Parts: sequence; C-alpha cells; structure tokens
Amino acid sequence: MGLKENALYLGEVRHARYRPRTHRFTYRVFSAFLNVDDIDHDRLNLKLLSIDRFNLFSFRRRDHGAKKAGAEDGKLRPFIEGLLAEAGLAAPEQIHILCYLRMFGFAFNPLTVYYCRSAGRLTAMVYEVRNTFGDDHIYVVPLNGANADRPLLHHRDKLMHVSPFIGMQATYHFSAAVPDDNLRLVIRETQDNQPLLIASFVGQRETLTDAALFKAFIKHPLMTVKVLVAIHFEAAKLFMKGVPFIKRPQPPQSRHSI
Repeated sequence: MGLKENALYLGEVRHARYRPRTHRFTYRVFSAFLNVDDIDHDRLNLKLLSIDRFNLFSFRRRDHGAKKAGAEDGKLRPFIEGLLAEAGLAAPEQIHILCYLRMFGFAFNPLTVYYCRSAGRLTAMVYEVRNTFGDDHIYVVPLNGANADRPLLHHRDKLMHVSPFIGMQATYHFSAAVPDDNLRLVIRETQDNQPLLIASFVGQRETLTDAALFKAFIKHPLMTVKVLVAIHFEAAKLFMKGVPFIKRPQPPQSRHSI
C-alpha cells in the first residue's frame, strides 16, 4: 500500500546528541509523501493544497532540487532521473518525495527525501540536505534493487556544513524503508567511528485528502514556522551548554554526490 497513493505522515522528529554534551529533543510534525508525477503534472486535485500557487498548503518547485538546479519548468522526475543516470541507474517506475509543505507560503525543509522504486523494490534513495545559511547538497544512494519491505542501511560521508556545532569529519548512516501504514527514517551521524548524533522521524499514515490537511492544520497551525524557530532554539541551548561553535566552511562545488 505504501506507494499507491499520496499521504501525510503525522508523528515525531527526535534528536539525541551524545558528544561533547548530551542533548535531546522531540517535536511533533507532519510530512507529505507525494508522487512526483502528480506534482509535475499538477494533478493532486485538492482544494487546500496547490502546486506553485498560494494556498493554506502549497508545494513550491523552487524549494527543491530541479528548480534550484536551473531547470526552467522545475519538474522533479527529469531532475531525479538525471541524477540516477549519473549513477548508472535506469529511470524508476515510481518516485515519491517526502517533505514539509508550505503553510501560508512558508516552509523550511532541512531534509527532503526521494524514494525511487521499480518492480516493488527500491533502486535508490536521494537525500536533499539544507542548512540555514542557504546551502544545499544532494546525496544519491543506489540500492541495487533492494527489498523495499525491510529497513535498508546505507551511508555517505558528510560533504556540506549543516550544524555550527558539528564538524565536517563525519559520516551519515541512513536506515530507511518504503513507507506504508507507518514511516520510519533514521539517520545516525558518527565521527571517528564513534556515535555523535541520531535523528529520526516516525509517523503514521493518513491518506492525503482535504479533510486530512485541515486536521493537520488544526493540530499543527504553526508547524512550518516552528521548524525554523526550533532549529535556532536548540542551537542556542547547545551554545549555552558550552558546545564549541564551528565556523561555516565553503560549501562543496558540486550540488550533488553519488
């Protein structure tokens, strides 16, 4: 059922930091899980959610990889297919994007995830990471047709500065599976092969309807603002705990890595 229809996932984002000071937090959020073909062809057919138009909820192409890469139409499928082609992968049958929607025209997505699947199996994951300085980097991870029904473990070296309290000598360890009634995405960050931080999103599925969107809005009316405020609030607490501040280095020359 996981990739048959568009959905919302309502749940919790959790972070736990282990070094050099312990720090934990949990926030309730919701994410959209959308077929990119429905976005590219503007066929979501919802009153409360628009593509590239102002609404209570909106999806703006310029927030994501294709438009940022200079594609005039900003379509997501050809952009992701191009990244996969560089990795030697064929175009997948289905591509779904997991992200925060704009609410009243505002959103900040620290992480956007693309699930690429063919013949019932994941062929790739694509992670689009952003920081509050305006930088972004896309990590393309081929998965060689792995079984989509169990968590898949994969890793990438960190190539872009994200937090001013974590250096660049780090590795991301991802654990992901195709969402179904439940979604679980876990990212472990290590330095020198030692655990540094674990971040996760666990959510429960609701079919994407106007009623589900309105319900999510009532429960989380300021969520998209809360995301950015929470980032700075938690950063202030790390600073107060004496965690060393790391100056932002230059971003990588390439916007993506394979």
